[in-house]
Amino acid sequence: MSTVQEILSAMDKLTPEELRVVKIGLESRLDDDDDPALHAALQQAIAEADAHPGTGKSIEEVRALMPQWISRSKSQPRL
Repeated sequence: MSTVQEILSAMDKLTPEELRVVKIGLESRLDDDDDPALHAALQQAIAEADAHPGTGKSIEEVRALMPQWISRSKSQPRL
């Protein structure tokens, strides 16, 4: 996989357990100064996905929401 787009598309096909493995791999590659709010939001999203398997948003819906999420994240004070 050579692009982020391809990676995101492939991630849509993963099970919740496979996504957890990817998450661990990503976290191990991130700097130590990661955003605690982002980490909490990711944990909440994983819990929500686990609680409601088979539901969620398509990748197109997620992409459409990302600017809103980024804007909201930037407007909140960092801890």
